[in-house]
Amino acid sequence: MATRPHFIVRMRLDPAYEEEFNNWYNNDYLATLRPIAPLFTDCYRQVSGEGEDKVYLTIYEIKDEASIDEALAVFDREDRQDHRRQWKEWEKKAVKEIDARVFRSHYSW
Repeated sequence: MATRPHFIVRMRLDPAYEEEFNNWYNNDYLATLRPIAPLFTDCYRQVSGEGEDKVYLTIYEIKDEASIDEALAVFDREDRQDHRRQWKEWEKKAVKEIDARVFRSHYSW
């Protein structure tokens, strides 16, 4: 059984800004992305750990392999430039570590 590709963003946040960042990220950044990103069939966030060891994952499920580039292009759309600027500000202020990459199905059962 094949599974869909996923764009996964892994990040660690400065605890001093964690609540404020999560509020912006969940209620503004992701909420405004949803209506313009139909190639993301699902999006959810997970968290693991506590304090300095806390890690957040944002997992975007992509429609199919052929849609990866087009799905990711939504982040750079002209109408998303204000969010792009805000994201860069948050990266400087609150994001301590970040890794973002596409994962393709390797095995499933």
